[in-house]
Amino acid sequence: MKFSLPKSRLANYLQHVLQVVPTKSTLPVLTNILIEALENKIKLSATDLDISITASVESTVAKKGSTALPARILFEIIKELPESDINFEATAQRVEIKIPNGSYKIATVSADEFPKLPAVNTKKEIRISAADLVRMIRKTSFACSDDETRPALNGVLWQTKGDRMQMVATDGHRMAKMTVENTKLKGLYDDVIVPPKILNLIPKLLTAESDEIGIIFGENNIIFNLGDIVLTSRLIEGPYPNFEQVIPANNDKRMTVSKDELARAVRRVSILSNALTHQVKFSLKEGTLTLSTTNADVGGEGREALDCDYSGDVVELGYNATYITDILGRIDSEEVIFELSTSVAAGLVFGTNAPKEDYLCLVMPLRLAD
Repeated sequence: MKFSLPKSRLANYLQHVLQVVPTKSTLPVLTNILIEALENKIKLSATDLDISITASVESTVAKKGSTALPARILFEIIKELPESDINFEATAQRVEIKIPNGSYKIATVSADEFPKLPAVNTKKEIRISAADLVRMIRKTSFACSDDETRPALNGVLWQTKGDRMQMVATDGHRMAKMTVENTKLKGLYDDVIVPPKILNLIPKLLTAESDEIGIIFGENNIIFNLGDIVLTSRLIEGPYPNFEQVIPANNDKRMTVSKDELARAVRRVSILSNALTHQVKFSLKEGTLTLSTTNADVGGEGREALDCDYSGDVVELGYNATYITDILGRIDSEEVIFELSTSVAAGLVFGTNAPKEDYLCLVMPLRLAD
């Protein structure tokens, strides 16, 4: 194997691929990057057995071949090199990296030891709007659970049937649901549960020129074709809980408040909240929302009052401040609407610039401390 390419181009793609390389693994080969020298390009691949990534990079290839190299060592060397063309030449046991004023040699692992990566059949690819997919990911994946005893909740539910597609994520305490028009996937596939790790990689790897993303649905995996980068992931087995039945339809109290003012006040008041529950008390009366918290451990109290549009009965609720700030950070409008009921019922949160059918968050209250 023998090839050359500019340092900056190689470093950029290595950094992308490195995001899938596990820091620790019971299979040492997974800490390596597979390098394949093909006709006029090289392929850089990594996998943790659940997620795989392959980047295709234009290169001057003098001799085809393949090998695996320790990922982080390779990246650290390339990152520190001055800008120049870098030449790679592999023997049976080592790769020599040549630069104008020096060289580095690294022991290799046989490419045969590297796990076989899923085949990509682009004939089955469906292309959808990159902007729509990225918005859905950013506005839902934060609400996934990390409780491994409920594996379905560790992923994002992606429903593609009908004229609209939607993503839903919940950890049982909060939920985010976003819906967009669906013209490409209509009625083609059943619901799938996608791990958030692969979804959160997509916005990082897209370029400004990316208008569309190719999607390939397999029997138990999903493939995202971003052009020169291909991501593959196992799907999470279902079924997903019936999230529709937990969305309240008759919340009779409605508050509208400045999103930014509320977010800043919650962050300030929560500094004195309980380290475990992060509870902030929301006290609502006509025209005023009061946020408060007490912390016996530090002998502290915090309280702020905000103007709001509210004319219902007095109500007091406890919320996890982190959940509230997470939700507010995903809403685009200047004002945010809370639809509430009692101190123990789920509240709905959505922006004023779009119907709640398009983007809706749900948050469960905490029992107020006495």
